[in-house]
Amino acid sequence: MKKALITGIAGFAGSHLAQHLISRKISVSGFIHPDHPIYNLEYLGIKANLIKCDILDKESVVRNLKNTSLDYFFHLAAFSSPQKSFENPKETLENNILGQLNILETLAKNKSNAQILIIGSSDEYGNASEVDSPIDESVQLSPSSPYAVSKVAQDLLGRQFFLNQKLNVVRVRPFNHIGPRQSTAFVVPAFARQIADLENKGGGIIKVGNLNVYRDFTDVRDVVKAYLLAVEKGKVGDVYNIGSGNAYKIADILDKLISFSTVKIKIKKENKLFRKENMVKILCDFSKFKNMTGWQPQIPIEKTLSDTIDYERRRLN
Repeated sequence: MKKALITGIAGFAGSHLAQHLISRKISVSGFIHPDHPIYNLEYLGIKANLIKCDILDKESVVRNLKNTSLDYFFHLAAFSSPQKSFENPKETLENNILGQLNILETLAKNKSNAQILIIGSSDEYGNASEVDSPIDESVQLSPSSPYAVSKVAQDLLGRQFFLNQKLNVVRVRPFNHIGPRQSTAFVVPAFARQIADLENKGGGIIKVGNLNVYRDFTDVRDVVKAYLLAVEKGKVGDVYNIGSGNAYKIADILDKLISFSTVKIKIKKENKLFRKENMVKILCDFSKFKNMTGWQPQIPIEKTLSDTIDYERRRLN
């Protein structure tokens, strides 16, 4: 049986990845921060070996990876909010960069033969121009937030350890992925949570920011399938975009979510919810990854949105 370890297993993508690996008969272990609750994993029935480990604690990383033989290593643990990274830039940079450095140094010292997946982000491309759309892997990196800077560093650290330490690193740059269990710090679950709350109140007003932007959304359950394919079929040292290839207008996403509601909901724009910096349109070119692995998204956006609002209803009720 293949063995995998996931950092950030209790997080949004991490928990979905664990479920997918288990469904593929892969033995799963996962690093979980000592302060992070595990009730969500227990509730989901995820049968994994959970290891309390703060990746910023080098001794803890070394101790927990000692004498560990792995086929796959998925590094998902990270501070993941671009907006919140402006409020906590130092914490974001330390966690995302130094945490990964501790992991890669330890794996290199252990002479690990595992296939290692490093998760970057479409935010690495920053405010890519219309000329560059859809965005492929050759577009110049131009990070515009502390979070994006940290992701560029993670991306290039992964490449450096492939080149100089001969680790089997594959890098991916996922575009926006959504679905059940995502933090309400992100736009789609934030809408879904407000709608679920208004249903309990019999209707009302949903407060929103800028709706005239477009994002490339993919269901997280499709994305984690791509993560496994990346370590199974991806070329070590290389980097791949992962996305849907569809740009969805945020206004249309909100309208679809409201259409699932059982009560009447009105929309109110609030200036304080408008972000200072917002790329108008993001569109992914994932043809390189598709050609390498055969992957493409399967879950319709309507199902993703329906499942997301159903999840928020369950959380409230």
